[in-house]
Amino acid sequence: MITAIIVAGGTGERLGREGGKQLVRVAGLPVLAHTIRAFEDAARVDAIVVVVHPERVEEYSRAAVAASGAGKVLSVVPGGASRSESVRSGLAAVPGESTVILVHDGARPLVTPEVIDAAVTMLEGDGSLDGVVVGHPSYDTLKFADADGNVSGTADRAAIWIAQTPQVFRAQALRAAYRDAAVHGWDGTDDASFVEHAGGRIAMITGPRDNMKVTVPEDLPAIERLLRMRRGERVVDDVRIGIGHDVHAFTEGRPLVLGGVRIPSDRGLAGHSDADVLVHALMDAILGAMREGDIGKLFPDTDPSYAGISSIELLRRVALLMENVGYELLDADTVLVLEEPKIAPHREAMRLAMAEALGVDVRRVGVKATTTEKLGFTGRGEGVAADAVVLIRCLTPERERQEAVER
Repeated sequence: MITAIIVAGGTGERLGREGGKQLVRVAGLPVLAHTIRAFEDAARVDAIVVVVHPERVEEYSRAAVAASGAGKVLSVVPGGASRSESVRSGLAAVPGESTVILVHDGARPLVTPEVIDAAVTMLEGDGSLDGVVVGHPSYDTLKFADADGNVSGTADRAAIWIAQTPQVFRAQALRAAYRDAAVHGWDGTDDASFVEHAGGRIAMITGPRDNMKVTVPEDLPAIERLLRMRRGERVVDDVRIGIGHDVHAFTEGRPLVLGGVRIPSDRGLAGHSDADVLVHALMDAILGAMREGDIGKLFPDTDPSYAGISSIELLRRVALLMENVGYELLDADTVLVLEEPKIAPHREAMRLAMAEALGVDVRRVGVKATTTEKLGFTGRGEGVAADAVVLIRCLTPERERQEAVER
């Protein structure tokens, strides 16, 4: 019997997405679901054990395991505080009759059944091996450097491989290596290092370089494209433009908040929320680009729960909606129209506040201000107007976006 352990217990802090990287949807499914499907389709794999965050077993079971439609999954078990503890948890759930055990990162959804089967075949074809690791030779020059980044030498890349997963082991060797490490209080960086430490023989097998691991946000578009291309789908960026416009009158007794920043002023703006006219225009632009109406539809002024609420908080909710539906903000530019106060001293703080709420680099958000040369209601100092234009992109087909909206 051959059993795969898929380790999916990490929090994915570097990805910066709510719910963690395992549940981020790419090409219509959570990352983990794609990973499970690859092992489901591997001819040499008989059973699958999935190890997940200990506090989210039910959530992962429903959102990713069930969504994968896999029939080989024997169990979904809680992981530990470290990767090695999670693997130990998985080992405890592997049937005793398993002679070969594979270990794979749940956040590597681009692994293919062919790669999985090739690694198992290589191990079983050489009785002297205790394990096989999928990876590829290092094609880049590697430098040794200290904590300050000062280079102390150059590695001989001819002897260096980039290790990936799956890593395939004889069950007895992997179990013994983990027991030995526990007795001696030793920990490794991957599963092969445990077997190496115990004296086992490991070999590398060349896998594709695109067997990448989801780690940071910029990994997702590449993985999305590759998954869709493998399915024979025509991948075209869906780019949309949205514009937003808003006005608010000055009033006494309220703070002036523009772009999420409180501006020194003896007057504020009238409105149901904090009346941040700039953020309102930006939200309308985003919602318009997504064809989701406007802020009046999403946050009606008849709802008392929005009375006095921070518009930056509402912008965060719009950003979450944008993410859930499958859009990415490429760029946003905004303009305030008012006679006073001066905006220049607060421009960078506004850009930063709105960029943080949107979860994007500050370079993607522009803020400027202009006057109307004393013309109109803004020229008479009766209020403030704001305009915004955004460019957003989505790689998710229209049908899947609509399903996300309905959810």
